[in-house]
Amino acid sequence: MMLTRSLCWFLLILCLLVGATGIVSATTEGVNVEAGKEFIYKIDVTTTDRVQLTFTTTGQASSNLSFSMVFPNSTIINIGQVGHYSTSFTSNATGTCELHFDNSNSTDTEFVAINYNVDHYFFGVPQTIFFLVVIAVLVMVIVSGYIVLGKPSY
Repeated sequence: MMLTRSLCWFLLILCLLVGATGIVSATTEGVNVEAGKEFIYKIDVTTTDRVQLTFTTTGQASSNLSFSMVFPNSTIINIGQVGHYSTSFTSNATGTCELHFDNSNSTDTEFVAINYNVDHYFFGVPQTIFFLVVIAVLVMVIVSGYIVLGKPSY
């Protein structure tokens, strides 16, 4: 009886830890884009990943950079001169999504604050929820097994 209770507590704590690791998946990064140069930031994605991206530029003058994105399937989207941009998309291929920050038409260094979140999906369900359901089913199977095997036979 004591072993069963300890096992249940262990599995409950394991579920909470797995769930907590999936919740914290955002990334924030700051980079300086030198005057007259281009900086490429790469994000690894797999098929069906959902990406939320936001960036803001700050600098001496206009705080605008020429921005474009290259997706893993080689699609290129040219956004143009922006100082703040926010988007979300679902990846349809596995590979690297490249963010191109072009500061070649400026004489000032620009600081870019990049914030993105990549959510992985399994069978159309977010990874965190998928793993929590799998662990919950396993816990129910184990507890049911202990109940069935633990009943005394008369």
